[in-house]
Amino acid sequence: MGKGEVMKTAFLALIILLMVSPLAMAQPSDSEAQSFVITSHNSTFGVQGVFEGEYRVFTNRIQINLKRAEIRISETCPYKGRRLVSSVKFGLAVSTADNRWKIARASGNEYRPRRIMLPGDTYDLGTLYFEIPVDETIDLLKHWLVIQMEDNALDADDEEQEGYAFAHTSRDIFVPKKP
Repeated sequence: MGKGEVMKTAFLALIILLMVSPLAMAQPSDSEAQSFVITSHNSTFGVQGVFEGEYRVFTNRIQINLKRAEIRISETCPYKGRRLVSSVKFGLAVSTADNRWKIARASGNEYRPRRIMLPGDTYDLGTLYFEIPVDETIDLLKHWLVIQMEDNALDADDEEQEGYAFAHTSRDIFVPKKP
């Protein structure tokens, strides 16, 4: 075997090794559409939602197509005034060292309903589309989908108060399901 053939064989072995590495296995590429339902009904948040749709993982993004997106204002929340629901966006959540979580990546787009709502009101957002940018540094097995809903308390005693409510999938949404 000549030097050129040894280099060629070593190069091919390296390529094969990279293709089956744990990092490559953890990040699916151009996956099939997966269904999900997220709800925060019965949570302590003043703004709650139900989100139903599909997601697909690509090498550079996660594509989210919502077939149903509905928000409502809780009647059991202590604040009973008007709320301006100003934005809804998706992100990827990850655990933190102190057993909490944070949004690691946010969608490049957001929906801005700019809807004033009262306790008991429900608003159908219709069908929505989001994309979350990702790259090879993201280990999706450690992330899950989260929805951030921003609202402003319009009748608060002091000034207008901005707040956030969240809904999320299970933390293992990106773990491959066994057949």
